[in-house]
Amino acid sequence: MATSILMPKLGMTMTEGTVEEWLKQPGDTVKEGEGIVTISSDKLTSEVEAPADGILLKVIKNVSEEAEVGESIGIVGQAGEEVGEATSTFEKEKAEPTAEVQEKAVQQVEKQSEGHQDMKGPQRKRRISPAARKKAKALSVDVSKVTGTGPKGRITRRDIEQVAEQQVAATTTEEQVTTKPAVHEEEAMQVQGMSAMRKSIAANMQHSLETTAQLTLHRKADITNLLAFQKKMRTEAAENNLDLKLTLTVFLARAVTLSLQAHPEVNTHLIHDQLHQFEEVHLGIATSLEEGLVVPVVKHAERLPLGSLAKQMKHVTETAREGKNANLSGATFTISNLGAQGIEYFTPILNPPESGILGVGTFVKELMLDENEQVKQITSLPLSLTFDHRVLDGAPAAEFLNTIAHYLAKPYLLLL
Repeated sequence: MATSILMPKLGMTMTEGTVEEWLKQPGDTVKEGEGIVTISSDKLTSEVEAPADGILLKVIKNVSEEAEVGESIGIVGQAGEEVGEATSTFEKEKAEPTAEVQEKAVQQVEKQSEGHQDMKGPQRKRRISPAARKKAKALSVDVSKVTGTGPKGRITRRDIEQVAEQQVAATTTEEQVTTKPAVHEEEAMQVQGMSAMRKSIAANMQHSLETTAQLTLHRKADITNLLAFQKKMRTEAAENNLDLKLTLTVFLARAVTLSLQAHPEVNTHLIHDQLHQFEEVHLGIATSLEEGLVVPVVKHAERLPLGSLAKQMKHVTETAREGKNANLSGATFTISNLGAQGIEYFTPILNPPESGILGVGTFVKELMLDENEQVKQITSLPLSLTFDHRVLDGAPAAEFLNTIAHYLAKPYLLLL
């Protein structure tokens, strides 16, 4: 039986996606699990795999066309098979409408649209996707002045973004004409539009700062013993042929997980004036891509011993970097590490509705006095905890941060 290729849901807020490129053409042979089409959302671009062995019978959504999550964008089946028999592999109980039904529905809408062609003034209805209408409202774009490039002149989200960019460019040009330049004439300036991912990040960060009461605490953790412990664990893993990537972030993630279980008030979401406290720990790991920042999630980190946690963290971060269907929603707490960039302290921004995020800097060597007042050298790790002051006060937040530092200073506790 023919099988539909459905628009996947790449994140909690995703409602629709755009077809970027068909990797196969109608009539091409495909294998189950083989990349067949590339789609994009506001956050990332991902490759959709073929749901079954067979032949690409039909392309329903062409390049640049949008589809709602769960909507059929193509059909895979056997040679000579009727495409109208396609079913969804994602919804067993509720099959997607057949291609024949979809085509009839489109024809009916087109006839209704043609009936409006002779109408004048406000009676004529413009074809516009829900996402485009929402984007137009957010960017203050008048849809009556937008020319649609979608099927039958339908206005797409990209049409709205292009008009918004033109408006910004026009405003910038006008300001340049009426305002005396502050730079020398020989200097040049580049103006370019923001990518969809950059716009999404900008909106999320602004929303976070506007809707939460954020405060950041800073302290250092002594990781001298942890570094020696990490070296020993890596040696043991190599000698026993264990494929484990035991990075400092892995040990830190384990310390954070244990600390969240000891301080569940930090593992809380504030939603509509109600506190949702979680027993499970879904750990977000901030991951940098060329296009921007994403936060893949390690689900149920509290169930994972150190080795399993290392494997799962490697899997989710590599999946996100490769643009595959990474789990980018549902985190209860997030870790953001800028140590590789040489940063010591910074102020991470919350990812609502989470109540906390831990920023990690680069470790530094310091001199200090021991209990016998003898000078010794230690290695310290700068930690920055941003928390929502509506949910937590400073004292319990500080206790949570101190617990993390305690686990890092006594690394054998991470195995218990």
